[in-house]
Amino acid sequence: MASQPHFNEHYKSLLDQLPQSLRKEAWLRLTNRKNNPLSEEQARGIRPDIEELLTSNVNRYYKSKNRQKIKFEANTTSDGSSTLSRLDGFEKQLEERELRVQQRENNIKNTIEGQVAEERKRLKDEYDALKIRLESEYNKCMVDMKQTTYSFKNQLEDQHNSRSADLEKQYKSRISVLEKANIVKDKEIGRLSASLSRSKNEIKDLKHALSSVKNTIKIMDDIIFAKEQAIITYYDGFRSIKSSYIDNTIEPAIFYEKDAKNLWNGWHDDAKDDLNIRKKYTFRTRV
Repeated sequence: MASQPHFNEHYKSLLDQLPQSLRKEAWLRLTNRKNNPLSEEQARGIRPDIEELLTSNVNRYYKSKNRQKIKFEANTTSDGSSTLSRLDGFEKQLEERELRVQQRENNIKNTIEGQVAEERKRLKDEYDALKIRLESEYNKCMVDMKQTTYSFKNQLEDQHNSRSADLEKQYKSRISVLEKANIVKDKEIGRLSASLSRSKNEIKDLKHALSSVKNTIKIMDDIIFAKEQAIITYYDGFRSIKSSYIDNTIEPAIFYEKDAKNLWNGWHDDAKDDLNIRKKYTFRTRV
């Protein structure tokens, strides 16, 4: 149950000196007191106020037991009434003294609590003042930082605008130079294109002339070959009449010597590039 005492084993020596009722009373006093009551978990722990309360209860318990013992002994002796009277007076003095001590303790406690409260208030006031000062300094720093940031931003924007203007100016200058260079280049390309066109026309004319020359050469070759074939025909016809006649400038129809054949083959091959051979000799096959 929540109301049952469950003190820490650390206080076993004190608890063993108290009856169960006083243990329960101490537990309830700790957990149900008006100022700063303890939770059950705290009451199960080791704390100075717990030990102080248990020690005080043990002392009161033994005082009460001793007082009862003295009263019992006084009632059983002959001068017990006188002793009991003195004991009552002593107890009253003791109670008054305890009351004064308790009052003094309460006064000291109240004084300490008042001083603690004043100290707490002073610390709180200092904390609040420090907090306000820090907040003020923070706000001031934020304002200064915003102003510095704004100034730096404007400075960067000015530098950016100035740099952009310089770059734009350089860009336009380079574009102008490139445009002028392109104009010169276009003129040069136009001149080269015209020259190339003229060269192409000249090449075309040369090709046409070359083709005409080739046709003329072919016609001349055909005429020469026809002339040579006519000469060979007349030559062969004449030799059929007079076999002893030999013309060394006309290629023989039959070679009786290998050297002669090789010689005529050489003249035939050289005749393509040597006009003198072509004029001097007549060949049976087209050169």
